[in-house]
Amino acid sequence: MLIRPIEKAPFGASVTDYDCATPAPGDADALRLALHRHQILVFPGQQHLTPQQEVAFYRSIDVDGNGVWRDQINNPWEVYKVAQGNQAGTYQIPEEPGVLVLGKGDIDHYGLRVTLGGDRNAYGEDEGSQVLGGGVLQWHIDGAFYLFAPCHYTQMRCIEAPRGGGHWLSYEDGSGARLWCAAGSTAFASGRTAFDRLSADEQQDCLQTRVHYASNPFQASYALGNSANGLRVIDPVAEQRYRQGEDLPGANIDDPLAQVYPLLWTCPVTNLQALMPQPRCMHALELTNRGENRFLGVVESRLQVEKWMRSAIDPERVYVHAWQAGDLAIWDNRSVWHSATGKLSRDDRRVMHLTAFNGTTPPQCKPINPEVSQS
Repeated sequence: MLIRPIEKAPFGASVTDYDCATPAPGDADALRLALHRHQILVFPGQQHLTPQQEVAFYRSIDVDGNGVWRDQINNPWEVYKVAQGNQAGTYQIPEEPGVLVLGKGDIDHYGLRVTLGGDRNAYGEDEGSQVLGGGVLQWHIDGAFYLFAPCHYTQMRCIEAPRGGGHWLSYEDGSGARLWCAAGSTAFASGRTAFDRLSADEQQDCLQTRVHYASNPFQASYALGNSANGLRVIDPVAEQRYRQGEDLPGANIDDPLAQVYPLLWTCPVTNLQALMPQPRCMHALELTNRGENRFLGVVESRLQVEKWMRSAIDPERVYVHAWQAGDLAIWDNRSVWHSATGKLSRDDRRVMHLTAFNGTTPPQCKPINPEVSQS
């Protein structure tokens, strides 16, 4: 087993000379440590894995995960999507529900004879949420953000990669930034980088900030698009009110299943801080200053989060993984954001396996240790 940083990538490591189907005793501890240090591990050449072996490998890393995250029977967000006609066109493998199949195209795959991606009318278009297709970024963290704690890790394996050409995604935020994306690629950004690039005063503000998540958050934001840079949902009605000085007020959510997490999440292995909001699920920010708590308005909260996160998605700080058949990637979902990159053509095919389990403990934020440097 050889672990080395991914060439020309701002973070992440590749693991070669390794078979995820037959891990040796003690491998899981070494891989878990490497995962927390590098934030994402990529294992090429894993075409031969069965779905059961995929889940077994994931569970060797995430020994405490509590139930399949993308479970289309028990996850309220997945249940809602299926009730809307499963427009995303994702399906659990019948004999291994720990693996969700997603992508684009007709498949006859482990008992699934389905069309991945559903209608996905926004494929190849520049508009639309990644939830429904489209070619804009949507930075996020995996988890329901309601009822269940966010996943500790996410794993994906490429079964079939698109053959089409790549494309540029423009951030359209006045910066002129553009991100080059191979067809069907996944983009990754580091919450640690986001924290590192804040000023000392901003870091202290973030340490004293909590994120209140909405009740059934994905349902609430289902129809909303995203800013082109992927950091903020676009709600034209709420934004018009904000411009008129009538922002929707932030407040505690009257729902015992609604969740509140710190804005910063501390890695339990490295003790490094990461800026980790989930923009699509967020209701509002609650700030503490000199012992007094106050809420920002809903739109003001979204704009503030976008400001804090923005420098971490500068193209040179983003790792875009161009999937090859057999690639297996697992990442630290509590320090890394990711996004689909969209714009697949009508003729492109993409078949992916996803495995992730709900977290058993909520993310925590520890005070900054000045002797620990961020990386």
